[in-house]
Amino acid sequence: MHPSDADLVLRMLLAVGLGAALGVERQLVDEVAGFRTHVLVALGAALFSLVSVRLFTDTRIAAQIVTGVGFLGAAAVIRSGTVVRGVATAASLWVVAAVGMATAYGFWQGALVATFLAIVVLRAARRFETNVLRRYRTRRAELVIGLPAGQRLDTLVQRLEDSGILVRSMQCAATEAEQTATLTLEIPARLPPSTAVDAVRPVAQVRSLTWSV
Repeated sequence: MHPSDADLVLRMLLAVGLGAALGVERQLVDEVAGFRTHVLVALGAALFSLVSVRLFTDTRIAAQIVTGVGFLGAAAVIRSGTVVRGVATAASLWVVAAVGMATAYGFWQGALVATFLAIVVLRAARRFETNVLRRYRTRRAELVIGLPAGQRLDTLVQRLEDSGILVRSMQCAATEAEQTATLTLEIPARLPPSTAVDAVRPVAQVRSLTWSV
């Protein structure tokens, strides 16, 4: 038995409401895909699903929704150098599409619970990452130093590792007078980045140190 017209409208309105709830959360943290995007994705997913309920029995429509939202989510991901933003927003778009589909198929309980859990995760996870996980993260650092020509780097690497810093890679450029070494390091969160400088300063001239989490 097909749902009535009033039931179909109610399902679309619920999809819009739940999409708006997720969209507000993303808007509050100033993400590229915010309130309007989430509402429209939820509404679109619900309408496509309702078309399949009302007119067809072809489940491939649902599969195409998932694929289409995947492309939309990829557009929300922004990369600037080593920093990647928007991954959580891309995931929330994927969830809001699933919420829209669930409301369209009448699985309202699942849509409500999924929306609630998604908002909890998006809000609580930020605090968890800031207050807990950051304590255990490592910093990726690039240290550029100058050394006398012919000086071996074994002592330098050993000093860094004795300080608790991992040397990931090393590149050297040499002239007749000196050599310049660029080291890629991983510095534990418990150590300040200046630990790398303090470790190599007695045997090398520090040119620069840059780092990111």
